[in-house]
Amino acid sequence: MLEKTESYTQVELKETGHVQLRLTTKILDDGKVISEAHHRSVVTPKDDISFLPQHIQDACNAFWTDEIKALFEEA
Repeated sequence: MLEKTESYTQVELKETGHVQLRLTTKILDDGKVISEAHHRSVVTPKDDISFLPQHIQDACNAFWTDEIKALFEEA
């Protein structure tokens, strides 16, 4: 039986305020991975992140302190 899973497998916090995300999509056949693909994206303190899973939103919001937001605005 084929199954598709998606999960964020990497979150990178950059000192510029950017958060780089890697979404991994796997296709499994009877529990064995037969295909794997990655999609990368970047979010910033100005972006709407409400579409992201709650644990990713929590990490971004914890990282985006007032200091990080100010540095992002300056850049």
